[in-house]
Amino acid sequence: MKKKRVLILGGGFGGIYAALEFEKRQDPDFEVTLISQDNFFLFTPMLHEVAASDLDLTHIVNPIRKMLRYVHFFEGEVRSVDIVKRQVVVSHGSDQHTHSLEYDDVVFALGSVTNFYDIPNLAETAVAMKSLGDAIRLRNLLIERLEEADAECAANDRISLLTFVVAGGGFAGVETIGSMNDLLKEALPYYPNLKPEMIRVVLVHPEEFVLTELGDQPRHPGGSQTTGNFTTEVVVVDG
Repeated sequence: MKKKRVLILGGGFGGIYAALEFEKRQDPDFEVTLISQDNFFLFTPMLHEVAASDLDLTHIVNPIRKMLRYVHFFEGEVRSVDIVKRQVVVSHGSDQHTHSLEYDDVVFALGSVTNFYDIPNLAETAVAMKSLGDAIRLRNLLIERLEEADAECAANDRISLLTFVVAGGGFAGVETIGSMNDLLKEALPYYPNLKPEMIRVVLVHPEEFVLTELGDQPRHPGGSQTTGNFTTEVVVVDG
């Protein structure tokens, strides 16, 4: 009897947990393949701890091939899905050549991409927090700013160099700004020309209160407060 071919598109939480369910069942009537552009599963809720150097990146990364034995794995980028022909076009390799993979059933777990709301230059200049590379980039950027601001030639530019803005007061934004605050606080004593009051951390959020995912209870209303002698602000904006 012909096996039913199942393709799982995406190696995030949805895709991995779907694959693990097939892994548990090991039903011989199904041939299951997980397709992901990365060959590892990233525990994204702890990305901010990597950015703050509180956690080694190996603690939030797990190789997919190590997690799966029964389910097949294909590392590649989904280019298109033809629901009439029941085919998925995937590119991979150094030359990004393509394969057409046929399926009987498909699981869409491709996740999302960051919405920059068509704000000019934002995508090119902002640091997102979606990937392991983003977390490492943010950590390196914070340290680079401290190094530059500590130099005598930067005495007139320290306000701009030491002002950090996080957009969005949801879980990711609040956790990220907290981790940034921790990293800056721990690193500051090693920079003799910098003082805590020189550092300004700003959270920009369109709601009256942050962490609205937790319910109606107000949390951290807009305003300014001192955290470890740093100026931490919550700025409410429209839209």
